[in-house]
Amino acid sequence: MFNLLRMDLYRLKRSRYVYICLGILLLLTSLAYWMVWLESTPQGRETAMKLGMVEIEADSWPQYDTISMFQDVGMSGGAYNTILGIVIALFVCVDFGSGFIKNIMSLHRQRWKYIGSKLLTAGILSFFYIILQYGFSLLLNQYFDRIAAPAALTDILFYLPKAWFLTVAFASLVILVCVLARSIAIGILGVIAFSSGLLVQMLSFITGLFGINKWTEYTLYYSLTYAPTGYTGIGDLKGVLIGFVFLSVYSFLAMVSLSRRDI
Repeated sequence: MFNLLRMDLYRLKRSRYVYICLGILLLLTSLAYWMVWLESTPQGRETAMKLGMVEIEADSWPQYDTISMFQDVGMSGGAYNTILGIVIALFVCVDFGSGFIKNIMSLHRQRWKYIGSKLLTAGILSFFYIILQYGFSLLLNQYFDRIAAPAALTDILFYLPKAWFLTVAFASLVILVCVLARSIAIGILGVIAFSSGLLVQMLSFITGLFGINKWTEYTLYYSLTYAPTGYTGIGDLKGVLIGFVFLSVYSFLAMVSLSRRDI
């Protein structure tokens, strides 16, 4: 499996869409910080009025620290998982579209190693994306007059690993969709539906009409969107357990699907 992993990491490093998607992620982060600066600082509100934007009272703007800001910018709205999911969908589905999967399977008979390699690759990619995005957020925070207070080190060490783990669980879902569909188009549609939270929100609205939307608390989307940014008790680890269950189920289904279907 580690030979596969080395090959996947080499291919990933040479894929332009990895850097394009990273650039989009950082651009969205910049726009989010700029919008917060416009509405939450005297200089920003003055600039906003010159631009003809609606003025917001200073007291009405929530108080952020760098971790809660990071959560709102990418994790809460599904932007991060959508961008990461697109990269994973392109990376996995191209194997099937190009026929490269046949060459891989001729050398590696144990097909679970293919899924394992893709999961590890997704985990490594997500780790670097999160570190780069958070580091970039800290630079933006300095540039925009420290609009977010510094987060406690304990909160950083609690939230970032948990967010990373949940994004890997999302990636396992994307891998499953790609293994089942074997199509880039369907893979990206799956990313838009699942990773962005669009499907969960639509179903939540429908079931909410009947008062039965408690189930959303046990979804990956809810676990990441409303994840506590600091540790206050064992209940804050609930999202990690939910992520572990989904990661295990999606990975197992992907392995079974790949093993039972012809390449």
